[in-house]
Amino acid sequence: MRSAAWIVLPSLATLLCGCPSSYPPQETPASEDAGSAEQHDELFVQQPDQSWLFSTNDSAFWGPNGYTLWALPLAGQATFAMRDVELVKNSGNAWAGYGIIFCQLVTGEPASEESMLLVMINTQQQYSLGEVTGSRYTPYTSPTWVSHPGLNRGYGIVNRVTVTRDAGGLFTLYVNQVPVMTFRDGRTPVPAGGGDGYLAVISPQDVFPQSPVTVSYMEK
Repeated sequence: MRSAAWIVLPSLATLLCGCPSSYPPQETPASEDAGSAEQHDELFVQQPDQSWLFSTNDSAFWGPNGYTLWALPLAGQATFAMRDVELVKNSGNAWAGYGIIFCQLVTGEPASEESMLLVMINTQQQYSLGEVTGSRYTPYTSPTWVSHPGLNRGYGIVNRVTVTRDAGGLFTLYVNQVPVMTFRDGRTPVPAGGGDGYLAVISPQDVFPQSPVTVSYMEK
């Protein structure tokens, strides 16, 4: 299913492809000529070992501004407590992000936009975390992509991303079981939980159909 309401902004496409910014976190307005972020649950396929595999070289998902493809194959949590996921990227642009969605929310009310939190890594020892509401992205990290020696570099390498939330609503992000930052949900009102899922970014520097983007996700 395609969700036409989600727009990848030119600055967000750059963000998702791992190019650090010197600007502080800020809301980014939409642009009509931006690339797309689309929900495609069918591209994230559960494997016999219960991991989830994303793989595509479909030229329909390539564009000069990039694509973000995401899915919500998990039941989600009525009250978010933790996500703990091992991520492996096997092919695709080294700087393009891949990661997890959590606390995704659709109220069904016309005045209330779809929103979600996300955390991404890339193969270059960087992570990024932020909030998407409607067609606006607000990074919680500054710069947008942060280098961290606790992340493992390269293809075919496991990195473990963990997000917890305590009873007071304070989230903690861990990479490979090392705490790297705490944060609070910036949405108003703050949802208790919501959908859980995965995302993968197609960079303008990817080459379709010759080389696919392939990422695996394993819930711990």
